[in-house]
Amino acid sequence: MLRRTTPLAALLTAAAVLAATAPAAASPGSAETRLVDITAADGTALRAAVCEPADPGPHPVAVFVAAWGGGSTQNIMPCRALASRGYVTVSYGARGFGESGGEVEVAGPDDISDVSNVIDWTLANTESDPARIGVGGISYGAGISVLASAFDPRIRAVASMSGWADLVESLFGNRTRRAAVAMVLRISGEQNGNLSDESREMLDKYITGEDRDAVTEWSRQRSPSSYVDRINRNRPAVLMLNTWSETVFPPGQLADFQQRLSTPSKLELIPGEHAAAETSGLLGLPNDAWNDTYRWFDTHLRGAEPDGAPVVLQPRGATDRPREQYPDWRHIATRTDRYFLSAEEELTTDAPAEWSSTLHSGRDTIANGGVPLVTYTLEALTGNPPTAFLPALDPTAAARWTGPELAEPEVLRGSPRLRLTAVPPTPEGMLVAYLYDVDATGTGRLISYIPYSWEGATPGAPLRIDTALPPTAYDVPAGHRLSLVVDTEDPLFFLDHNTDGAPLELRGDAANPATLELASRDGKELP
Repeated sequence: MLRRTTPLAALLTAAAVLAATAPAAASPGSAETRLVDITAADGTALRAAVCEPADPGPHPVAVFVAAWGGGSTQNIMPCRALASRGYVTVSYGARGFGESGGEVEVAGPDDISDVSNVIDWTLANTESDPARIGVGGISYGAGISVLASAFDPRIRAVASMSGWADLVESLFGNRTRRAAVAMVLRISGEQNGNLSDESREMLDKYITGEDRDAVTEWSRQRSPSSYVDRINRNRPAVLMLNTWSETVFPPGQLADFQQRLSTPSKLELIPGEHAAAETSGLLGLPNDAWNDTYRWFDTHLRGAEPDGAPVVLQPRGATDRPREQYPDWRHIATRTDRYFLSAEEELTTDAPAEWSSTLHSGRDTIANGGVPLVTYTLEALTGNPPTAFLPALDPTAAARWTGPELAEPEVLRGSPRLRLTAVPPTPEGMLVAYLYDVDATGTGRLISYIPYSWEGATPGAPLRIDTALPPTAYDVPAGHRLSLVVDTEDPLFFLDHNTDGAPLELRGDAANPATLELASRDGKELP
């Protein structure tokens, strides 16, 4: 079957080609590489690359599941690296992708069973240790790996890079459909793989908005957060590596997931975008994400000393920012700074009187979340978040509140929270909130943003909105100002629309004040 290739899949394929033609490591620490077909429980052939140390075993095992659209050699360079460290490594393409047979089930039950079948084959055909087994992957492979650890107690360590914990939240967070997720799954799945009828049906229903309950249940069955009790009972050590500006799987769900785990775990968040932080490692280049994965496996499969704290954060804003280490997520912020939204378009610490502001729905503004897979990859390389010249904001299509000039830096660590009242003009609609760091020229650097949609609302009746923005680690410099922008359109969320020109009223009063709460800490307290 000839499969077309998307740009991301093309990059991963290039990595595989370079890796497959690279010479094997020389002895000592040499590894032998071979391609095999592993038969799944239902007879599906899964193509896998196997790298084995030349010295006698038994060796610890590392199984890697390829990312969405990838095949057996996608992870070949990390596999060779681990084999040179004494691991038996197996990298395979998930069913329906690459050279593997079967159909793409989007991390369905057969995908989870396949992980166990690959482990079975590895134990039967290599000098491997059944008591020391790790699994991992990027994106699609990451999610499958965490899910598999809930169903196979032999898995002792998991490395999830750019993965998800809650697929329902990824698809329907704040009742807003993520167009970027839909595009990645549906279009690239069709081009690069063999989608099952169920997968095609569910993804089409997601895009059209039909039968949300069925899509939600389908997504829940594919969410590691649905199986926390099983994961805790099996007690694998779970490493999660993700980025602050992740478009496909926002990082807040991983923080929530980690706090529910009683098994050893580690969460690392750095600047960047989906899968961008790990890709250079597929080419065999120095890569922090893969090095952290190797150390995680060494700790939990070979008894090496633990490396670092359970929560590791690299703040946004510069490429050379040192990483901060915390004992858990609850300790990243030490205080809550509260601002009120006022009629004077100010963020103030004084509770204002009753106010309202009306904007015209369905009109886009210069405030937006950026270009998927591009904007925040560039941020990781340059340290510069997306910007907008806020004085040019259309006041008829957006509302804006700006705080006072900061006497000291505002050290943001965690999730900002927005509370306000909206009066929707129609039963269905959406607003998008953006938090900016604004300099003396009026240029805003985007800190965080969130969509919020409603359904079945009574037109003209107040609707209380209470939502957390995605977490961040960002330092707003002294002399800058914070600015909150609310509009009703963003290209990232084009599946949900407002009635063009319909008046959307935003308001606050003494009984229901409109507030912006910031999770912060004193810069002198930073680890």
